[in-house]
Amino acid sequence: MNTTIGFQENHQVLDNNEVLASLERNLAMIEFNLDREVIWVNDNFARVLGYQSGEMVGMDHQNFCTIEEVNGSTYLELWRNLRRGRKFQEKIKRVGKFGQLLWLEATYIPVIGTKGEVKGVLKIATDITEREQHTNEMISKLKMAPTHLVELVLSNSNEKVLALETLKQQMKLIEETSKLIRNIASQTNLLAINAAIEAAHAGEKGRGFAVVAKEVKKLSVSADNAMKEVNINIENITEQVVNVYEITDELKDIVSRTKDDIDETLQSFARLSN
Repeated sequence: MNTTIGFQENHQVLDNNEVLASLERNLAMIEFNLDREVIWVNDNFARVLGYQSGEMVGMDHQNFCTIEEVNGSTYLELWRNLRRGRKFQEKIKRVGKFGQLLWLEATYIPVIGTKGEVKGVLKIATDITEREQHTNEMISKLKMAPTHLVELVLSNSNEKVLALETLKQQMKLIEETSKLIRNIASQTNLLAINAAIEAAHAGEKGRGFAVVAKEVKKLSVSADNAMKEVNINIENITEQVVNVYEITDELKDIVSRTKDDIDETLQSFARLSN
């Protein structure tokens, strides 16, 4: 079985009129002369801006633009380039019949005559207003969410610092109290020793006093041991407080850097969207 594959030159297969009619039915299209006046518009384009197609014919292109754009240098440059046969494609802001702001993804195509001259401008556009609104809402939510989170973390960190500062002051009081109790315990121990000596001198008559002295000495030893435990705990707390201080400072630095990174990312995304 022999198969023969034939190659043809690339050329338009579909009928031009049918292709143009299909484009007109499905796309928003408008035509301007070189004086920027509307010479034809289809229903799709007119509907986007809130007009009837008939009332747009003869209107100036400026009627659909913002004041800022018309007064800017880029507006005149746009039309100079179109008259020179240069296509323009961009996301643009337009004003509808009732003053509503619209976003269009638009392509301005210079229409070239048989002699190479520019005879007019065809504009094909897609309404992306809803998409832009959703995008802006998303950007706003992204901006609010990390900012709120960062502020919350920083607030908690500040509260933690204040709490730690209070704890630090309380620790100083505990240390001072511990020293005082240890001094009392030391003095109590000394009194117990003196009492024991006095009891020994008194002989049989000082036996009751000796029992008291013995109990006082036990109490002194117990108090001293308790103070040693307190001091060990204080040292551990001190070490943990220092660690928390370091962690808190590090956390604040990390959160601040993260906020800066998020802000930079959002700004880049906003520039990309625009």
